[in-house]
Amino acid sequence: MNKRKILVIDLETTGLDPFTDRIVSVAITVEKGKGFNIVLPFYKNKAKVKEFLQPILPILVDETIIKVFHNAKFDLKFFHQYDIEIKGEIIDTMILDYLLDPNRKTHGLKEISERHLQYHQISFEEMTKGRDITEVPKEELTKYACEDADLTLQLYHYLIQQLNQN
Repeated sequence: MNKRKILVIDLETTGLDPFTDRIVSVAITVEKGKGFNIVLPFYKNKAKVKEFLQPILPILVDETIIKVFHNAKFDLKFFHQYDIEIKGEIIDTMILDYLLDPNRKTHGLKEISERHLQYHQISFEEMTKGRDITEVPKEELTKYACEDADLTLQLYHYLIQQLNQN
């Protein structure tokens, strides 16, 4: 399974409700330490967002590429609101972590990054500093979003290895 192509995707949004909130950026990575963040300055217009994302749509529907998310349900609900379908195998690092330790109550990205990778991320609140996410400078948003995607990739490899050993 590890020989197949893997794409990690992480969305940053204006809030938690896919019906009323909007996608602000799409971070992707395929390699540890390298990521790309697509910041959407016209995030309020779903049609423009989908048009702007056209260049990456072929990889999102490519069934030969494994799509990895942390809390996939969240991201997939947002993509659905934009009529963007993600195809192929979808793996959720939140579920992988749950399978590794179902007795632990929480499986958030920042928590399990510390637990498994000994890496402390800044919180969403530290990144926004009381601002709306749309007011965060692109550089800061990109650093935060790409870090989330990178850690999701690292957790994917770590958790798959741990589950295979068990």
